[in-house]
Amino acid sequence: MKQVAVFIIAALLFSFRTSKNKEFIPPGTVKITDTLFADECEVSNWSWQEYEIWTKNYYGNLSKEHLASIPDTTVWISEWGSMPLYMQMYYRHPAFTHCPVIGITYEQAQAFCKWRTERVKQFYALRYKKNISLQYRLPTKTEWENLNTVGNLLPLIDYRKKKFNYKLRVSKSDTIKVNFHNTFNLIAPCESYAKNNFGLFNTIGNVAEMTAEKGICKGGGWIHNLDQSLPGKDMAYNGAQCWLGFRCVCVLSDEK
Repeated sequence: MKQVAVFIIAALLFSFRTSKNKEFIPPGTVKITDTLFADECEVSNWSWQEYEIWTKNYYGNLSKEHLASIPDTTVWISEWGSMPLYMQMYYRHPAFTHCPVIGITYEQAQAFCKWRTERVKQFYALRYKKNISLQYRLPTKTEWENLNTVGNLLPLIDYRKKKFNYKLRVSKSDTIKVNFHNTFNLIAPCESYAKNNFGLFNTIGNVAEMTAEKGICKGGGWIHNLDQSLPGKDMAYNGAQCWLGFRCVCVLSDEK
């Protein structure tokens, strides 16, 4: 039953796609180079819940593996004060299902990448009757910058011409901060607004994104100003944050 559950979860969590020439596209990603693919958007609450449910079913409700997969909702208690509504609802409520998962540590993100790699390999072997060599992981700083510099520079310039899709708000301190949605005051759904030139959503703002270098994130979140969010800027973090999420890249090797 556990093996069946593995493949059902993989099938629900990610869709397998092929291009017109039957090229394999790793689930959830878009092609960047022949061997490098990147998630179309940030990892969502829904995707993380699938991971959490899998660990619960496979290891047990009170197992250390399942407990380690649960996001920290106390990140909504910060220097800005407590946000009890978000603490209670953001991760579980259907209204936030397709918003980026937050409250995740670097180690939790790494564990998710490993789990995702294993599940996709298993599902691929079942569907195509052969093995594939791939790895989902966090992008390096250089990879992340390459995904974003060309893809986002022009939209930032367009905003100054009042053609930029993203909404900016002015805080009480008159600091321009990145804020991407007219309905949600904080975090927008993952597939909000136009894609960048690589076909990726929300690479600047919404939530900052972890890199493979522990403690370094990129792109800025809903609390950060525009200058902090530019692709060339490194941002430091320590542990889980209410403004920090991640997306994976996938490295594809020759099929076996």
